[in-house]
Amino acid sequence: MIAPVDEEAVSNYGGMYDQFKQFADTQFTQDGNRYGVPVRFGWYGYSYDSRSVPDHEASYSILFEEDYVDTDLSGELVMYDNHFKAMSAAALYLGYGDAFEGSKVSLSQKQIHEVKQTLIDQKPRLQGYIAADPTYIKSLKQGNFTVGQSGRNEIVEMWSSGDDWPAMATPKEGSLAWFESAVVSSASENKTKAWEVINEYISPQNGATLAKAGFSPSVNPKTQQHLSDKENEMFGAIDPSRLGEMIPFKSVENENAWITAWEEVKSA
Repeated sequence: MIAPVDEEAVSNYGGMYDQFKQFADTQFTQDGNRYGVPVRFGWYGYSYDSRSVPDHEASYSILFEEDYVDTDLSGELVMYDNHFKAMSAAALYLGYGDAFEGSKVSLSQKQIHEVKQTLIDQKPRLQGYIAADPTYIKSLKQGNFTVGQSGRNEIVEMWSSGDDWPAMATPKEGSLAWFESAVVSSASENKTKAWEVINEYISPQNGATLAKAGFSPSVNPKTQQHLSDKENEMFGAIDPSRLGEMIPFKSVENENAWITAWEEVKSA
């Protein structure tokens, strides 16, 4: 269904961060052919109201330990209403980082049980579970919670609208990361032109425009030349060393066991 990348048409490919070239090689390449071009990316951690929460070392501990910061967060926490995101945060907190290193996320049955119990023990401290990003932003602005598992996009959107008090934390245990790739249909009647369009997605100037529109950094670091200092702080200047610490989204081994555990968490 998907056409191989026209390497000549995608001339900006070489300007991408090396990390995304590696992702393309491992996740979008088969039999020597590359089938997708990374375009933009983001990551997950937690965000908080900096007016209420003091400075601290970024760690998932804030979501699971009552005394991690000198602030009473009882009833002030939210987690994603999603088995993969919520359980992954608990797994990283518990030190199961090795489970995320293979081609799939692989927790043992014992580890799944520990993750489930950790999330059940957390429930008395929760304000609730949350799903949609717009709901997250609205709820945080209304003061319905103080600390929440979140993606960076939500906070960048708030910064862009003039709210300077939300803070985004990248936990020391690791951050789940996503990246979007563009592809061309094998049924396209003008594949070269389609790839030329995708090439503009990651060009320095148009990549900067897309970064601003989507509140997400481009895979091309040269976009920084077309962003203001403030814009670069939000979605431009990314230290390449940080990219190596991110954990790309992957499929889950024995996902039915995860889903069962999550249902037990929600019903506890």
